[in-house]
Amino acid sequence: MKKSELKRILKPIVKECVKDVLLEGGLLSNVVSEVTKGLASNLVVENKSTPKVQPENDEKYQQLLAEKQELLKEKRRKILDAAGFGTNIFEGTEPIPKAGNSSPASQAGALSGVDPSDPGVDLNGIMAIAGRNWRDMI
Repeated sequence: MKKSELKRILKPIVKECVKDVLLEGGLLSNVVSEVTKGLASNLVVENKSTPKVQPENDEKYQQLLAEKQELLKEKRRKILDAAGFGTNIFEGTEPIPKAGNSSPASQAGALSGVDPSDPGVDLNGIMAIAGRNWRDMI
């Protein structure tokens, strides 16, 4: 008898025997129940506690906020005095407005810090230099 013939005959028998042991013998159900018991005992539960937020109308909170702002102003004044400036060096200047929406993708562009109302560079002179003869320029 050849090996392939023996394999063809024995394979269905072995398959049926394994199926009988797993299902009818209860081995599979025992394995599943042990696994579920092991999983249930190792559960991790996260307790999220909400941070206590001071209400803005609280008098003590408002007082602390005012003190903090005064300290910040005093610190800025000391830095300007130490640098030799008696006044605010940025007085009368305006920040560049943000162009477009504030999504991270729009902030990464080459012109992300440029004012949208900036006229840019006038390119009309290029046509005068080329004399409208672009083929010769190339």
